[in-house]
Amino acid sequence: QYVRDLSVNIQRGIREKLRRGVFCGKAPLGYFNEPRLRTIEPDPTTFPIVKRILERFATAEMSLTAVQKELAAAGIVGSRSKKPLPLSSIGNILHNPFYYGVFVHKGEMHQGVHVPMISKQTFNDIQKALKTVGKPRKIRVQDEFLFLNFATCGSCGYSITGERHIKKSGLRFHYYRCTHKSKKQHCEDRGFLRQDRFIDEVKRNVDLVSIPDEWKEKFLARIETWETEVSEAKQAKIALIRGDLVALKGKIDRINTAFADGALDVAEFKELKNPLLPKRVELEQQAIALEKSAGNRLEPLKNWILEANQAEKWVLDNNFTEMKQFLKKVGSNRLLSGKSLTVTFTEPAYSLAKTNIAVRSTTDFSTQSSRWWRRRELNPRP
Repeated sequence: QYVRDLSVNIQRGIREKLRRGVFCGKAPLGYFNEPRLRTIEPDPTTFPIVKRILERFATAEMSLTAVQKELAAAGIVGSRSKKPLPLSSIGNILHNPFYYGVFVHKGEMHQGVHVPMISKQTFNDIQKALKTVGKPRKIRVQDEFLFLNFATCGSCGYSITGERHIKKSGLRFHYYRCTHKSKKQHCEDRGFLRQDRFIDEVKRNVDLVSIPDEWKEKFLARIETWETEVSEAKQAKIALIRGDLVALKGKIDRINTAFADGALDVAEFKELKNPLLPKRVELEQQAIALEKSAGNRLEPLKNWILEANQAEKWVLDNNFTEMKQFLKKVGSNRLLSGKSLTVTFTEPAYSLAKTNIAVRSTTDFSTQSSRWWRRRELNPRP
């Protein structure tokens, strides 16, 4: 009976810890079990190391072997074997949701109270990177394909892979095609696309969401005007609140003076003064909040314009790394169908692409100018 009661009490304690968001078990790498508080806390030695490695792996620039070597170089090895951690253990670390703030107990997910190491978005990027670089191929740098893991087939949705052809003359050519891995769906696209044609398609899509230098300067000048207007409106609002506050304080002072002179009894004094004090506090808080607000809501628009202008330079410089990252950022899907690469742009890149197409369809300067300025998305004001 004692054993049964002990088991019930232990289960009750575990349920209480789960309710409070405390993980029941050994802390994963980067954390340690605090014996006094019975909590899980970040390990000051390994926490920053593991955090840096996870964030790097999320960029899909590291393999599992590279993670293993970097952990070993930092002194993180097996506690008993003193050898580098096995790849299976590293895979478990990369799959562990504990690092972004939740944990699983008996198949049920719980919100943890421990300090998260990474964000949920970084964890999602790690899962994508595991599929991409989980088993990296050993290829020479000079033979590396430029656009692997970049696009998918427009017919079946599977990845586009690279293929190297060597002619009898010794010339090497790189081609891209669908992997044709689907056993249930027949892929209609059986053609190959040469890498130079693929490059032209990538440049064409990047060029659609780029802003030329001339219009970059015009847009930045307009934003500067808006920033001045916003600042002036803010100062005017603060001055108006301060004016109301001075008038309200004067009214409270007159009520206090009348009560001190005996012109008001206690009931009249309270009736007149009490409604004014909350209003005074409210106005003071509004003024302080406006004075402390340093956020510039136009800053994201300015950064977007500068990045879109930089895209034009990446096309001229053949900077394929930046172009790939830029298209991944502004486009949700990159489909290769036949000889054409189609990118599904998200806002505001979609509106910019439509503007570029409309501007290039005419040679009249006034028409081009009106089409540039008429885009509502370039004006964030209501």
